[in-house]
Amino acid sequence: MDIAASDSGKSPLSIDDIRAAVSHPDAEQRSAATQRLCHSVRRGDLSAADRVKAAAVLQHIAGDVAAIVRRALAITLRNSPELPHNVAKILIRDINSIAVPILEFSPVLTDDDLLDILRSKAAAKVMAIARRPTLTGSIVRAVIRFGDGPALANLAANDGAPLDEAAYEDMIRLSKSDDLIEESLIARRDLPPLVVEKLIAQASEEIAIRISQRHDLPVQLAITLGQRTRERATIDFIDQSWVAKDLKLMTRRLMDEGRLTDSLMVRAACCGQMRFTEYGLAARAGISHAKAALMLHESGTFGMQALGVRARLSHLSVQTLRGAAAIFRDLETASVQYDRAYFQNLMIQRVLTLPYGMDEDDADYLLEKLDGLTDYAFDLEA
Repeated sequence: MDIAASDSGKSPLSIDDIRAAVSHPDAEQRSAATQRLCHSVRRGDLSAADRVKAAAVLQHIAGDVAAIVRRALAITLRNSPELPHNVAKILIRDINSIAVPILEFSPVLTDDDLLDILRSKAAAKVMAIARRPTLTGSIVRAVIRFGDGPALANLAANDGAPLDEAAYEDMIRLSKSDDLIEESLIARRDLPPLVVEKLIAQASEEIAIRISQRHDLPVQLAITLGQRTRERATIDFIDQSWVAKDLKLMTRRLMDEGRLTDSLMVRAACCGQMRFTEYGLAARAGISHAKAALMLHESGTFGMQALGVRARLSHLSVQTLRGAAAIFRDLETASVQYDRAYFQNLMIQRVLTLPYGMDEDDADYLLEKLDGLTDYAFDLEA
């Protein structure tokens, strides 16, 4: 290629580096010169004339016979908006060690560039695209279509990949046969509560579900299935306050699937999750949330009995719910500032001392829950 014969001294581009990068007989020397040249380009303070010169030099380097030279170009400018688009398009069709850094990080690639690569179904390249810091919906759908299990797991864990309802449905379906996809999906920062609930419903008891605390969530969610049943996991899930806005939809879905059981509502109430219990009773009874809450809390024994009949609750469940609601009201009106764990401890301890029997499985669950909470020193008389 034609290189200027002299350097004015004002250009950030070193004429010596340009010469070495394009014509030195030793590949390692060309690689080192390419890296220095790319650092100059990356700083972004080139004049218009220098940009034209740099683009021509980089295009020449992208065709170098030595992979080490092309890789120096790809690695050094993988994050840079100064990488010419035509050079980036050459590099993403190169071998994996050169294409992958550009595919994963380069901001100059368009959706059309990425779609062309995705259609090739080259596993390492699809994986790199799945891990890009930001993706559009069309690229997300294409990764789901063309990607293999590891690529989809990386997509699921990528908070920069927006998943719409259809994408979530596809990922949940695929996760049934791939634990890696499931574990990656449930670790997302923006995972909707109803999607978490669906994952709990299909999870095996061995899968540990964890959603770590994120800056944009008010609480940390940690649901450990271990040897618990799905119902126990659901109770632990609704224990998190950030799902409250979705309780109506959640209880309706549980109702449609036949999983809004007496036991589920009793355990939720005994753990202090009274809003879930109210919505659950409303769904079971076919009445509004406001009416169910009034019958549970304000209308005395007769109101709760009538609600129990409409919701088809057992006599024991009605008894336990009435007692839990009374304890909840006492704690709420005590003018004491409780943290969540302390409030829940008080609820469970007092429910377990109610002067009538409780279902044995429910009692075992509450004892296990109590044992797993933070160790506090309680003085019930205080």
